Amino acid sequence: MKRVLITGASSGLGAGLALAYAEPGAILGLMGRREDALQEVARSAHERGARCIVQAVDVCDTSAMKRAVDAFMTDAGGCDIAIANAGIGEGRKDLRFNAEHSASVFSVNVIGLTNTLLPCVEHMRAQGSGTLVGMASVAGYRAIPGSLSYSASKAAVMTFMEGLSMELDGSGIHAMTLCPGFIRTPLTDKNEFEMPFIIDCEDACARMKNAIDQKRSIYTFPFPMFLAAHFLRVAPRWVLKRLSPRYRHQNKQS
Repeated sequence: MKRVLITGASSGLGAGLALAYAEPGAILGLMGRREDALQEVARSAHERGARCIVQAVDVCDTSAMKRAVDAFMTDAGGCDIAIANAGIGEGRKDLRFNAEHSASVFSVNVIGLTNTLLPCVEHMRAQGSGTLVGMASVAGYRAIPGSLSYSASKAAVMTFMEGLSMELDGSGIHAMTLCPGFIRTPLTDKNEFEMPFIIDCEDACARMKNAIDQKRSIYTFPFPMFLAAHFLRVAPRWVLKRLSPRYRHQNKQS
């Protein structure tokens, strides 16, 4: 039996991960803002034998998330895996320098993650085990032109999860980070630029589930993006600018 809590479970990677873990005996905590969409995912998971606990909640609401996590822990009798998946992208290019939009990106991608995972720590300490998963991105390795707030928020996720892993060393709780490249989801379908090495959502979720089961520290995929991520760390700024998908897309249009 696996008890898995997933935020942003109404679509995209969250829904895909829910179905990847849906099997007889599994208890899934599906959290997100759209209850109707969550119920659709729950029905599909139920057909595979899983029991679902659906909670419509905003990950940015610290108090509401604490109540939701506590309620799941009580109903499921604990939690084996908590995946802070909820996140939003950069959005339209005219919003890149909009302070309100930037705040919302950080609120969902960073505060939403801490609101999800930190309430789990006390419960997992009591049971002596558990895995905390933070959803970052290849974009978190280095600032990418056109993805200012998104890249910075994912870098914050990577730093936080690394620190959390060290803080919890010896507690029985494993903290890890997922850093996917481009994945075909409703979020990336809105992108107007070329997305190199893009993979299907089902494939991505199967890879992430395997990495979680193996308790990797950080998992960057697919492999070409793993290589690109480490190149990004040392590449000069002019190279980053020219490799940026949005930069190349804008130059093709000009």
